[in-house]
Amino acid sequence: MKLNYVISESTQSALLEIIETAYRSIPNNFFPVVYKSQVIGCISPSCLMFIQELLDQDQNEFFLIQVTKDALILSEASSHDLSLELKILAEFLRTKKVFSHWRNENFSFLREDSHEVFQLERAAFRGFGFMSHAVHINGFTDKGLLWLATRSESKTVDPGLLDNLTAGGISALETVQTCAIRELWEEAGVTSNQLKNLYPIGSLEIRRPLPQNEVHHERIFTFDLVLEEEWTPTNHDGEVHHFQKYDLEEIVNLIFADKMTQDAAVVTADFILRHSLRT
Repeated sequence: MKLNYVISESTQSALLEIIETAYRSIPNNFFPVVYKSQVIGCISPSCLMFIQELLDQDQNEFFLIQVTKDALILSEASSHDLSLELKILAEFLRTKKVFSHWRNENFSFLREDSHEVFQLERAAFRGFGFMSHAVHINGFTDKGLLWLATRSESKTVDPGLLDNLTAGGISALETVQTCAIRELWEEAGVTSNQLKNLYPIGSLEIRRPLPQNEVHHERIFTFDLVLEEEWTPTNHDGEVHHFQKYDLEEIVNLIFADKMTQDAAVVTADFILRHSLRT
């Protein structure tokens, strides 16, 4: 469905820049996390120091995790065994206040063939710079109005900022589709009979350093959902303060004014570029 929103060349360039700069370099002083000779993450110097402290203890029973002077190395093993050692390590680092926003929820780290390498607390994914996965759904009407959610002030990440209609991380053992359907119901009250208008679009990869010596690295699977003009979202999980419809011109201004989360800004910029005409 094409909304035929007319966009200037300068606005197009600015939106493209938001998408293209969403994948950023990691800090030069971070150390690589290596698995099977591949770099799969990165950690701060303080994180490496605490890990070395733990591994130097006499009662150290880590068999799959090693530290060198310039890397953290994970040995190949079953997902169960590697997850167990990483869980112990993450819990220790939590006591050292290395990780922020602990959620008691596991993410899966996946190989390119979607095979699970290990599971780990989602907060530790940022602490180790591992790539997680998420879904973001653009909910819009035939008249070209886009629903945005204002995040609850109680959210530990980006409270009060604007987000897509629904957005959320894909938990361990959850598929992209089941996560999208779950988030749509929990965050916006989208029912099963509305899913016939849900269209998978693709994915965007983002990576950026965070102030807490962490790295947010995520592949976002995007969907478009066409909604009836008279329908109104209803939040069920307490993570949304309220919803509001905006036209695309208003949303462009909100993006440039940094009123949206960085992830939602990237997803929405992609939506606008896909549904616009160039002058």
